[in-house]
Amino acid sequence: MKKLMTLIMASMIAVSFAACAPMKTDEQVRVKCPACGYEFEAPKHHN
Repeated sequence: MKKLMTLIMASMIAVSFAACAPMKTDEQVRVKCPACGYEFEAPKHHN
């Protein structure tokens, strides 16, 4: 049981690190306005 919990915790940590990985720099984020339907590219957020 202890090995199972360790495996679950390790996979949760790996998934959380993967979620924080930065996107590729050449990707553009497309946003659609819910009010008018206009699509535009959102400004990139730099940390």
